[in-house]
Amino acid sequence: MQLFFISNRPKVLERWYHLLGDWSPETVGANEVAAKLANGGLLLMHLSSVNDIESQLVFSYKKNNPKSILIVCTDTPNEEEGVEVLQLGANGYTNTYVTGSLLLEVVKTVLRGDIWAGPELLQKLLRRLLRNLPASNSKVDTAESVDCFEGLSSREQEVLSVLVTGASNKEIARELDITERTVKAHLSSIFQKTGVSDRVSLVLLASKSPSMAV
Repeated sequence: MQLFFISNRPKVLERWYHLLGDWSPETVGANEVAAKLANGGLLLMHLSSVNDIESQLVFSYKKNNPKSILIVCTDTPNEEEGVEVLQLGANGYTNTYVTGSLLLEVVKTVLRGDIWAGPELLQKLLRRLLRNLPASNSKVDTAESVDCFEGLSSREQEVLSVLVTGASNKEIARELDITERTVKAHLSSIFQKTGVSDRVSLVLLASKSPSMAV
């Protein structure tokens, strides 16, 4: 997948090229995104150096092209901005100056279809989603969600029922009197059985199932 950079700060671009040069990246302007990523791609945007109009163009493109991948980097990450960025469709949110190995891990993670953000940030996003989820009137969506949850074991159902309240792994473990390692194992199995790759997608899927009642 082609990798693109958006930043108005030369030193940031220099660092990204040094760390991710093996991906043959290309720098683009916000107004070029639609044309450059017409066939998809992965975009790293330096939120701290682009202006509001430029960032809005990128988020608008991402909304209309969900198959493209967007990682937002910022010099001073904070939860409020992170939640907003993820709600606008970003696949990842991270510090501009993470180590090279971690930046590479961020790229690999979003390419797998997962979301990259701190665990506390993801929990905050999940709780906002839970507060704002509309009721689903789609019989097809409901039928599909029921079918994928029928294959879960009773213990996996218990883990899921606590997760959809917005609980963290630690809170799930405490609620069910199991270890966090066991929670992670159950979640991996749930992801595999339901065909989703992250907690946010799982909550959205569960919201369509009457049996989950999120």
